[in-house]
Amino acid sequence: MFVCLLNIGTGPSLTTQKEITIVLLDINDSPPILDSYPTPITVKENNENNVRIIQFHARDLDAPNTSNSLVTYSLVPSNHSRLFHLDAYTGILSVAKNISFDYESQTKYELILNLTDHGTHPKRLETLHSFTVYINDTNDNEPQFEQDSYHFQVAENIPVGTMIGQVKAIDRDVNSTITYELTCIDDENLFEINPFNGQLRTKSLLDYELHSTYHLNLIAKDNDNLHSVRVNITIDLIDINDNPPSIESQPTAIYIPSEFIQINQTKTIVVTTIIARDLDAGMNGNLTYAIIDGNQNDFFQIHRHNGTIFGLTSNLPQGHHRVTVKVCDQGKPISKCSTTIVNIKIGEYVDKLFYTASINSNDEPKNLVKKDLIIEQETIFTREMILVVLISTILTLIFSITMGILIACFCKQKRCRHLHHSSLKTPCELLQSTDADKLLTTTTKVSFCFYSSKNFIEKGHI
Repeated sequence: MFVCLLNIGTGPSLTTQKEITIVLLDINDSPPILDSYPTPITVKENNENNVRIIQFHARDLDAPNTSNSLVTYSLVPSNHSRLFHLDAYTGILSVAKNISFDYESQTKYELILNLTDHGTHPKRLETLHSFTVYINDTNDNEPQFEQDSYHFQVAENIPVGTMIGQVKAIDRDVNSTITYELTCIDDENLFEINPFNGQLRTKSLLDYELHSTYHLNLIAKDNDNLHSVRVNITIDLIDINDNPPSIESQPTAIYIPSEFIQINQTKTIVVTTIIARDLDAGMNGNLTYAIIDGNQNDFFQIHRHNGTIFGLTSNLPQGHHRVTVKVCDQGKPISKCSTTIVNIKIGEYVDKLFYTASINSNDEPKNLVKKDLIIEQETIFTREMILVVLISTILTLIFSITMGILIACFCKQKRCRHLHHSSLKTPCELLQSTDADKLLTTTTKVSFCFYSSKNFIEKGHI
């Protein structure tokens, strides 16, 4: 509004003054202007209800305190705008009622701010401003394993460091690092877990016979150690046929008197029972028994499954039966076997031996017969040779003694004749005896004079 003085006159001395007021009408020609604000605009996930986010400030250069300068705030309708509330007069932006944000679902929201004045001449003016509300991630999710529990199977005696399996946990929180740790373990020296990738490996050899099943408890933690989750792990060992049959203690020799055989004619008697065990399980520990040596003409039978040795008394010859029993498991693809020797002595005359030689567990039955015959022939030949040498030695000794005696006798007879012809007065029996005389005194009372066997031979007596 302006006030002016107007002078009206016809001459220099006659004037009239009139005050004139000029009122300027404001035209709505300035749109609202948004003041600067802190960036970025953020809100935490899992926010409280109606939490305040930011307050916008806007101004209008039109006449103050008029409709042209009065600014109202609003959000341009969109899918995101319904999640927020903007006060039209204060410009305070807050989260809409009963709305809670989840960073893992969406990390940011794009909005458009509308600033509008109330001017009507010539029209209302508005200003649009785009902005983004970012959701701040918080560690609000605990790790989750991909399975409710884990079950692994592994063969016993696998090399140390073999990977049994791998577990995995996930965390919906972004940039979360999960670490793994074994707890409540049956034997902490048997297994280990990679804390970063969840690979489960062995730390030592596993033995089915000592422990067939292991139960482990695994915990997964997030990087802030705020959340953790546990899972159970079961490890079943697969039995490997790694143990041969073990034969229990048994009598070194079994004696069956001939009287017992006579009393129990035509009866089947139990000789003994081979007791064996195998630490393996299943077919790997299922044992069978067989006689592989020393059972010529099938004098004895053995129960295939319990190891009982029996025989019919009418078929049991007297003598020493050296029976070799082979015990094998039923492991696949390769069975393990052990052997034992049972000495069965029947009657008082045990010089006759019914056996061949010790048998290795790896010998095949078809090769045993041939091998046994060779060994038996060699044994008989050896005994005959010893007997021949012994008899020859005795005969040679007797012959040597006899020849020595004969030579000494002839020597003394010749010497006596020579002394008689020489008219010696000393009787032959008074001459000094030689060692040959001493030898002869045990068999005859006639004494001989010593005469050199050399001269005896030279004269052609021998």
